[in-house]
Amino acid sequence: MTQYKPPQLSAAFRPFRPSINDSLKVPCNEALRLMTTRLTAQILILITVSLAIGLLAAGPARAVAIPTIEDFNTDVANWGDASDAALLTHVASGGPDGSGYASTQLAFAGLSGGAGGESVVLFRAEDEFISSGNAFVGNWLADGITRITAQVRHDAPVPLNYFGRFARPANFPAAGAVQFAPVPPGQWTTLEFDLRITSPQIVTFEGSNYGTVFSNIGHVQFGVEIPMALANEATAYTFDLDQVVATPEPSALVAATGALLVSLLSRRRRCR
Repeated sequence: MTQYKPPQLSAAFRPFRPSINDSLKVPCNEALRLMTTRLTAQILILITVSLAIGLLAAGPARAVAIPTIEDFNTDVANWGDASDAALLTHVASGGPDGSGYASTQLAFAGLSGGAGGESVVLFRAEDEFISSGNAFVGNWLADGITRITAQVRHDAPVPLNYFGRFARPANFPAAGAVQFAPVPPGQWTTLEFDLRITSPQIVTFEGSNYGTVFSNIGHVQFGVEIPMALANEATAYTFDLDQVVATPEPSALVAATGALLVSLLSRRRRCR
């Protein structure tokens, strides 16, 4: 019977553990060069493995580019308005950084407000519109997206409470998240939504659950709750949007890379 021999890994795949004898055989600078080479190879391996795992976990939903950014510099990127039938209006300058942004107008006529009142979606990125080239569509669980921010502005006479809605491609079910601080009128303000499973900002899954919703995001929507002071208001107010950014929290890959770099720095100190 043939004796089994375990496969031999190349030096790049073996953790580098210099012994006392190594320092006697190899000059310190040469040992540091060898360690740097091997650490670089291990980092590249970690990156490759992490990408492969992410693609396998994504399943049928497409991957989201990380981070995903929509700045509306040249057009509205097929983002829809409150009607769900028309696109936002592009404004060429005047955004938070002076560049272009997206805008819409809406009156609250016929809508109730205050506690138990109505809320309205103002901005819609949807897979049917191919908004932002569908850059926000995909498996947010596999891609590690746990945070989304946006710049908003309005000219209503009172501060407004904004919300985010993150739905599957059929627009249901969705996760609803609230912005606790009201947005004052007349100034660009950052919305920030913590989308981790423990986030206190997420107030509903519309009868579903975290995994079902975030494993296949098709719609990203932002809107406002109508205050009592503006209920049934016939005046059309202007609402602006810019710099929508979806980002992940630090990944295990970053942590592993950091550990390797700490090891390298420790070796450098011993060589002095």
